[in-house]
Amino acid sequence: MKSIDMTMLSGGGLSSTLSQQGFTTNVKQYNAFTLAEVLITLGVIGVVAALTLPLVINNTQDKVLETEYAKSKSILANGYKKMMADSQVYEVKDLPMFNSCKDEACITNEHKKAFNINVDTTLGLKPETMPEDYIIQGKEDKSQFKWEDVPYMFSTPDGMTYGLLPDDTTMASFAIVADVNGGKNPNTVRKDLYKFRFSGSGVLSDVTSDLEYISTCSVDDPAGCKTAEECNSLRGQADSQGRCPNSVYWNGQSCQVYNMQTFYCR
Repeated sequence: MKSIDMTMLSGGGLSSTLSQQGFTTNVKQYNAFTLAEVLITLGVIGVVAALTLPLVINNTQDKVLETEYAKSKSILANGYKKMMADSQVYEVKDLPMFNSCKDEACITNEHKKAFNINVDTTLGLKPETMPEDYIIQGKEDKSQFKWEDVPYMFSTPDGMTYGLLPDDTTMASFAIVADVNGGKNPNTVRKDLYKFRFSGSGVLSDVTSDLEYISTCSVDDPAGCKTAEECNSLRGQADSQGRCPNSVYWNGQSCQVYNMQTFYCR
């Protein structure tokens, strides 16, 4: 075996010297990314993440809201059926809150028997704590629903807020508006705001389309009035020509405006 002169190691000619002494060398070459290439790759990953992350978040939020919608519907259906069972009535119109209750305290007591209420109108839940407006998907106009029009509100420990709305004077049915995340975003009809109707012998139906209705009710267009309240609101209003109706009447199906005259509206 040939020996290596250690003095040769310090001369820088190691490879040629080893060859001359009968030794072979096997020098490996390694390939690596440059710093610029690494930075470019990270930049591309960042752009892709920035584009896809909001979509992932929105999809996740939609799934959560869908689950909360189903939960709110179940809570309402079971709660009001329990209210009917406890009161031993078979029709919505016979519920005590429509017959024997004379104030909000009584309505609260009836609801506490059927729902796990965290806070309600009598305990300080106010319309001001809820969103002022709700978006209608695909429309520029916002929903005409306002929490200030709700006579009784209550919220549950899971963060959902409900509003009780009488449908008509016969109380054969009543409506319940539900914000399934208690006023948090997105504040959009059919995402976190829904409307249900409880009627007959205890049937709960989704009537959220009511919240998407945009009224065109006016003195110029009385046919756009879909309720007696809308029709009656035209009293004292002038049309586009400055004329005022001498009479406004809801006939049960449509709004009638009579005797248009030019005089001061009040």
